[in-house]
Amino acid sequence: MKNLKLHIILFLLLSSFTGCQEKIQVKPTLNYAHLDYLYKEVVLPNGENGGIIHIYSNYPNYKYAIEPKEGFACVDDAARALILLSQDKNQIQKSKKLTSFLLYMQNKNGWFNNFIWKDLSINTNYKTSIAEPSWWSWRAFWALEAVLPKLQNRDTILASKVKKTIDKLVPNIELYLKNLPVGLKTVQGIKVPTQLPFESAADQSSILLVGLTLNYKRTKNPEILKLIKHLADGILQMQIEDGIAKGAFLSWENQWHAYGNLQSFALLKVGASLNEKKYTNVALFEINHFYHYLWEHKMFSDIEFSSINGETQITKSNIFPQIAYGIRPIIYANVEAYKQTGEIKYKKNALKWMSWFDGKNIASAKMYNSKNGRCFDGILSKFKINKNSGAESTIEALLSIAAVNSITKTN
Repeated sequence: MKNLKLHIILFLLLSSFTGCQEKIQVKPTLNYAHLDYLYKEVVLPNGENGGIIHIYSNYPNYKYAIEPKEGFACVDDAARALILLSQDKNQIQKSKKLTSFLLYMQNKNGWFNNFIWKDLSINTNYKTSIAEPSWWSWRAFWALEAVLPKLQNRDTILASKVKKTIDKLVPNIELYLKNLPVGLKTVQGIKVPTQLPFESAADQSSILLVGLTLNYKRTKNPEILKLIKHLADGILQMQIEDGIAKGAFLSWENQWHAYGNLQSFALLKVGASLNEKKYTNVALFEINHFYHYLWEHKMFSDIEFSSINGETQITKSNIFPQIAYGIRPIIYANVEAYKQTGEIKYKKNALKWMSWFDGKNIASAKMYNSKNGRCFDGILSKFKINKNSGAESTIEALLSIAAVNSITKTN
């Protein structure tokens, strides 16, 4: 009788443990179906065959939509898709077409325009499409550096064009960063560096930093190394070291926002590339502290900080909207932390945050559908979901899944 009871207890304990393990491992499946729907091959005005990604796809029938001031496709989303698809050997043809589109979008001044109109002409005038040092130029840089190694032995002509495009962009980046004033400014009592793009845009800096790190790995150019340290050291000064949100890297001035907040991932890449622990350690500090704060509060959209009597305090915060682009940076950082340290907690963290897509969020809403590859565009409140499924949310969800797949060895 005692043995029977013991077996039952052991069985229950084992079942409980196995259930926990299975729960941790549950994650959505990578499905390109909706991305394939958003993708279209076109003949560009320069005569090249290119690939574009439709930006908007609206519920309930998910027809394409166009933004009247911007256009219907853009560098931002094509670059996102290229970063994703360049990791998949079965997606090389789409990767090549998307690459050709990015090359087409480089302006004569070396920067990138962002949007195209329905007739495939480039939108050169609207504020989110001007060829200047901004999000779309940094993202194009990252994507082109990511795809270049994949092209070297598959398409030498296209690879040569990519190199020329990067070689035209890099001097712009060097000159731009070198002309930024090195120093500090005070915003709501918080001191932030001025050596980053837009005088404290750590969010944009992190995307640029990933591109520079890939470039340095390829070229070993000492001038690129200087730029990497210039940006990374600036980002270090954007970290909150005390208070309930300790570890957080501010996005711009005294504000943190979820989207594009890729600082920890970028600094982990820098730390590994340069073998400098100071960058690795500050990234892990955010992951170990601030990310847990975000999870415990079921995520925030944005937070504003002030220094009051020498203490950093939250003065304003918003929970909504919550979007895939706000979750992916956290997953990327945890995946990279696991790859570098081997500590299982980071793998568990990545899977935990992945569950946001599967319904473990403030709205208890399943945001990504593995059957059709759609990801809803956002959580607007506890009771309202934006059921559109545009390029950004779709690709950010797929990037998240691909990252988690890379450490769980399942597809």
